[in-house]
Amino acid sequence: MLRIILCLLIISPAFGQEADRSTNKRIPPIKNGGYVIFEKNGHGLIATVENIGKMEFKQAQKACEDLIQNGFDDWRLPTKEEFDLIHPKLNHKKIGGGSIFQSAWYWTSSEVDKDNAYTHNLQTGLQSPYFKDFKCLVKAVRSF
Repeated sequence: MLRIILCLLIISPAFGQEADRSTNKRIPPIKNGGYVIFEKNGHGLIATVENIGKMEFKQAQKACEDLIQNGFDDWRLPTKEEFDLIHPKLNHKKIGGGSIFQSAWYWTSSEVDKDNAYTHNLQTGLQSPYFKDFKCLVKAVRSF
């Protein structure tokens, strides 16, 4: 029994450090004001590091358009297609649970009709239309 406890005490720190290193490798680099989601030939897509808040669809659009962050003022609400690119980079499960990103529904700019727009779940990748007066999390993007 004592051997097992000593073995666990010796091995455990190494396992924890390795897990931290592997988690950090999965976080996208920060450049041009946020996380690099996609980059090719000097152009790409950047997502804000922090969520903008939790709000209704129209408020989300305005908050992104009015956002000035890290010296950039060309932020906008991402389309559902852009969230397909964002998801593998900022997936809740992939980068270490809830310590960095919340597993919740985020607004996309893709509208269904006057009352509904698409949302994206950063844990599951599922996209679903929702009433625009529902409050979802907001992450802004910018192209460069």
